[in-house]
Amino acid sequence: MPRWLAHLLVVVGWLLTPVVAWGASFLGLWLGALVAIRFHSPAAMLGAAGALGLVCGFATLWVWVHLMRRVPHLLSHLMAPRASEQHDALPAAA
Repeated sequence: MPRWLAHLLVVVGWLLTPVVAWGASFLGLWLGALVAIRFHSPAAMLGAAGALGLVCGFATLWVWVHLMRRVPHLLSHLMAPRASEQHDALPAAA
């Protein structure tokens, strides 16, 4: 994998962070609304839906940030060697 592509993937991944957090909180809010239907009080319904949306959003954000911190290390194993590293490896192989 070219180095520029690996760097681009890291940048795009970090730029997607707000989208991932928003999507997870929306999904949590939707699931919370399904759970909240069983309550009789409108305040309890809003509280349950909001709490589940908040928990899902922050949990997903926490997992995403931990994953994005490890991506450069994971991609370093797939990157092509640098030009300076390539010239050093050729005489050793001969």
